[in-house]
Amino acid sequence: MEFYQRSLDSIITHFSTDKKKGLSEKQVAQLLQQKGLNILPEGKQESWLSVFIRQFQSPLIYILLLAAVIIFFVGPDKIDAFIISGILFFNAIIGTIQEGRTHNILQSLKRFIKNTCVVIRDDKKDIVENKYLVPGDLIIVQQGQRVPADARIIESNQLQVDESALTGESQGVDKVTQPITATVAVGEQKNMLFKGTYILSGSGTAVVVTTGIDTEFGKIHTVLAEDQTDLPLQREIEKLSYLILLFILAMCVFMFVLGAFLGKPIQELLVMLTALFICVVPEGLPVVLTLVLVTGVYRMAKQKVLVKNMQAVEALGRADVIVIDKTGTLTRNEMVVTQVFTGKNMWAVSGQGYFVEGEVTTDDNKEPQHDNDLVLMGHASALLSSSEITFLPEANLFDIKGDPTNAGMYVFTQKLGLTKEALAKDYTKLYEIPFDSRWKYNAGFFNNNGQGIIFVLGAPETIVSCSNNVDESVRTTFSSMVDSGLRVIGAATKVFDVSMVPQGEQAQKEFFTQLIDSNMQFLGFFGMQDSIRPEVSDLVRQARDAGISVVMATGDHKKTACYVASKVGMFSEHDLVVDGSEFHELSDEQLLKKLDHITVFSRVSPQDKLRIVELFHKQNKIVAMTGDGINDAPSLVTADLGIAMGKIGTEVAKEAADIILLDDSFENIINAVEQGRHIFYSLKRVILYFFATNMGEILIVLFALMANLPLPITAAQILWLNFVTDGFLDSALSMEPKEPGLLQKSWLQEKTGLIDKQLVAKMMFMAIPMGLGSLWMFTQYYQKDLAHARTITLITMAMFQWFNAWSCRSSTQSVFQLGLFTNKWLIAATIFVLALQVALLHVPFMQKIFKTVPITLEQWGSIVLLTSSLFIIDELRKWFVRYRKSRA
Repeated sequence: MEFYQRSLDSIITHFSTDKKKGLSEKQVAQLLQQKGLNILPEGKQESWLSVFIRQFQSPLIYILLLAAVIIFFVGPDKIDAFIISGILFFNAIIGTIQEGRTHNILQSLKRFIKNTCVVIRDDKKDIVENKYLVPGDLIIVQQGQRVPADARIIESNQLQVDESALTGESQGVDKVTQPITATVAVGEQKNMLFKGTYILSGSGTAVVVTTGIDTEFGKIHTVLAEDQTDLPLQREIEKLSYLILLFILAMCVFMFVLGAFLGKPIQELLVMLTALFICVVPEGLPVVLTLVLVTGVYRMAKQKVLVKNMQAVEALGRADVIVIDKTGTLTRNEMVVTQVFTGKNMWAVSGQGYFVEGEVTTDDNKEPQHDNDLVLMGHASALLSSSEITFLPEANLFDIKGDPTNAGMYVFTQKLGLTKEALAKDYTKLYEIPFDSRWKYNAGFFNNNGQGIIFVLGAPETIVSCSNNVDESVRTTFSSMVDSGLRVIGAATKVFDVSMVPQGEQAQKEFFTQLIDSNMQFLGFFGMQDSIRPEVSDLVRQARDAGISVVMATGDHKKTACYVASKVGMFSEHDLVVDGSEFHELSDEQLLKKLDHITVFSRVSPQDKLRIVELFHKQNKIVAMTGDGINDAPSLVTADLGIAMGKIGTEVAKEAADIILLDDSFENIINAVEQGRHIFYSLKRVILYFFATNMGEILIVLFALMANLPLPITAAQILWLNFVTDGFLDSALSMEPKEPGLLQKSWLQEKTGLIDKQLVAKMMFMAIPMGLGSLWMFTQYYQKDLAHARTITLITMAMFQWFNAWSCRSSTQSVFQLGLFTNKWLIAATIFVLALQVALLHVPFMQKIFKTVPITLEQWGSIVLLTSSLFIIDELRKWFVRYRKSRA
């Protein structure tokens, strides 16, 4: 029999476990040895030989190989064809090394997030990594969690699961506990949970039956989306490469016609145009840019920001608006009950964080146990709590599995001297309605020694509206509590006749739902405080200085939201706040008119957040959105940059997001923006350097053709030039330290893409002097000795490119402002390529291959004087740009 067909008792017996206590640690250790870790096998890793061969599987490389063939059959010196092939071989080696480094970084990124679940072992609840689960483990699942292994359900509190990743069925599946006698497909096994699926709503317990490769996901070797790393920017650069090839093809046709018109020999034209092809093909650019991205993303991960989608880097650096939630991002996400109002008394609750040490007192020194409503509120918060709190002494912090609000309320219960385990002896749960943003309450139905009792916790407005014993003093107290910045949760109760509970899940669902009406008894309010992070005020100011609007979208009450927003400097008297009810009444046109002045959206649902993102998109703004719940997924996907909370975020939110904050801090959002802008700059400087040097090589060939001169540099020399300069200096430029002023508004005064008119202008500004200067040096010597002239031209082109690399460190800052020694990689690369160039002139076999000859110190000096002019001219341009900005 299959697990879904067997009774729960037989399954418990089969795995030698216990429905209440779970497995023992000894059993777990033995099963881990027998069954192995609960992980799916990763895809087969490519061997270094496969990676090396793949370096040649590119249209760009095919063109270069075609060029080698053309030179072999047409060129005057066939050795050039072998040189091209040899350098392509060395390029493949470099590409293999870079891909290996990239793969290692991506693998290490996966270790930054650890998926955990709540397990009962030895009658104790513990939070363990999913990979350490074994068959027989008793797990607790709840809304927003990804199921860690295949499991048979023991208890279901309105469990609904999204199994679309496994079955393709998009509608949620309601789960039951009874065995299914018939033989059914996976999608019909409603008493089972499957690894990789998501809990949409409800909670429950289950016993693990299979792990790792034995799970349904493991059987079909499905690779989950989070285990894939997409590099869309690399594809964009490859598309750009094809556009460049089309451009150079058009140029070659033009030059061929021009050369034929000028009477140039066809053989010489083919060699010249082949050289032109060689110098323009950006064969190494995609690999270098991928390395820039992955290295930057790795640095961000070490700062507790995990980037899942590489393309998010660009959106991160150019964001206009950050829409954030309050809890956990602006605050510490330690929801502590500080006040409790029972309708008769206002109780003060002492203590710090989630520590249970603290007292519950009132001004008249009344004992808490003498206030029946207070005690019942303690019962409600304990019985409806599904959060697990674990203290990590080595980090001196609490790890919360579940809702922090829920956890804070249970800590209050413990301060009353009550525990969930003790209360469970008197209360038997009959049914539960989990919290949902649509009805804004969580209700539990219990049998208390033969009497039915309902506990309801939820939004104060909801609790007040369904209670029949509320007077004006309750509403006044509520207003006073939210005015003081507290998050307020209401509590109510009701007694019902247990004998009236019908049989059957559907009938029970309808019966219990109807009990929540206007005849509830109001118990009181929990006043909770989440301390504001002290650094947030400065960070909000930094964000605004950076040209980024910070907008709060929260489910909290309007007054609570405004209190926190004003404390952190987000909200002032000239700003607007829109409450959920008003938000629904206003049309998009009405909201768009005032959108620039709205800094707080209160009492908004996850669906409202989606509309907020769409409104900003109508203003053509790049939006970053934070979220943590299941229902936040649509807005996270719709936003240009979805940011999930790593600590309190559900697995669904993390799956939908582009970026995960590992510690949920707003500080790390700002750090991520700064790092994103740095990566953006790194990409731009690499692209600028790459295309400026290549364009310089194009221009010298073009100018030589137009002047009816011999080819000033051979095809092999051009390829050597690209190998030495692009291969090493490009990579060194990508290691440039972070630029100053990245979080200044001026950085975004003119928003540009990676390749824009300014970059093209700078490219031509650098390339034209390189082409003209190198050709001028060639004209001084070619009539006397062509090999000597070409050697000098080669060195001149190389030194132009070295100075160009130093100039490309910044588009506005002087090299001396940046510091000559701040990029040690560039210093090392410059020294290395200089040594290679000297070897090219003096090592006999290299002289023979590349047709070079030694040059004099005087000629070296002349080349340095000429090529350094490019550096000086660009320094003057940067000074002029800074001068204009200072005047503006």
